[in-house]
Amino acid sequence: MRRYSAVIFDLDGVIWDGEPLYHRAFDVILEPYGVTVSNEEYTNVIGSSVEAAWAWVLKQKRIDEPVEKFLRPYDDAVMQLLREPIEPLPGVRELLRDLHARKIPVGLASASLRNWIDATLAGLDLENQFAATVAANEVEHAKPAPDIYLRAAELLGVDPETCVAFEDTMFGTQSAKSAGMFVVQVRAASTALPPLSEADAVIERYAQFDPGLFSE
Repeated sequence: MRRYSAVIFDLDGVIWDGEPLYHRAFDVILEPYGVTVSNEEYTNVIGSSVEAAWAWVLKQKRIDEPVEKFLRPYDDAVMQLLREPIEPLPGVRELLRDLHARKIPVGLASASLRNWIDATLAGLDLENQFAATVAANEVEHAKPAPDIYLRAAELLGVDPETCVAFEDTMFGTQSAKSAGMFVVQVRAASTALPPLSEADAVIERYAQFDPGLFSE
């Protein structure tokens, strides 16, 4: 069996159950328009860049306004909601401790914006757990392009093909696979998708993850 030597996590839906918060922020901003985003509709934008998500929502709701009009208010709404107490998904802290004990480099590649990532990791008390973090607005092409995972591997100083990526979305899985990584789909969040055929492994909880993937 091939052995791997580094790990790169997605953030929302993988480290914490973040998608309900981002969904709530959409509804906060859309309230003056008298519309909301249903749970089914929201699944279409999970893993997308903020700009792509808003473009899809505005088209779906037939709101003839530029995407740019909604980005700053949405950012403000997300940051306000992130002030509420948040916790990581079960098993995340334990897995991170195990990875660090094994001296395995750990990075993060998120479709979120930099200020959201920093606020989330601070709220989770995980800001010192990742040797490299990359935000969607720090690469040329967002997921499903491989840019963000390639950049995270570069910052870790590892070959992308030696990385295990933890993802929860189709776009994220495609991104990590395009970068040449072994992808584990995590289905622990409330917004978990059905098992993705593109993933190399699927787990319902972190206790199911096999650390035998890593070199000794």
